[in-house]
Amino acid sequence: MKKNRTQLVAAIAAVMCAGVCLAGPRPAPGGHRGGPGPRPAPMMHRSLPPPHRHHHHHHGGSGFVGGVVGGIVGGLLYDVVTTPTVTYPSVVVSQPVVVTPPAPVYQTQNVWVPGCYVNQVLANGTVVRVWQPGHYEQRTVVVQ
Repeated sequence: MKKNRTQLVAAIAAVMCAGVCLAGPRPAPGGHRGGPGPRPAPMMHRSLPPPHRHHHHHHGGSGFVGGVVGGIVGGLLYDVVTTPTVTYPSVVVSQPVVVTPPAPVYQTQNVWVPGCYVNQVLANGTVVRVWQPGHYEQRTVVVQ
């Protein structure tokens, strides 16, 4: 909102400057373009004016033209500054990433099995602990 207000103030200032620049000179308070000085005498007491040795450009209606141009420019700038801009957040839909793990690789290897005691059941039902020495076995293992 603060940005729009700043832009509006800048647009109004630009329109005012354009109107002043295009308006041209104004008559002085005395009623003629020569600036301050004596007011002209009424018609009955006045003699003929001396011939002018310099040339004046009279800009009749240039204030009106400046106002029209300033109004058009100001209206366009006002529309640009005050027109709301609607922006929608962008929605990014990403496809799920499917990672297929590599197929496991199996290999048969000789593996050392350490020695241990095992329980052995005799024919009469008694359990006897017997030492089984360590040995190699062939086992299928996954190789990474």
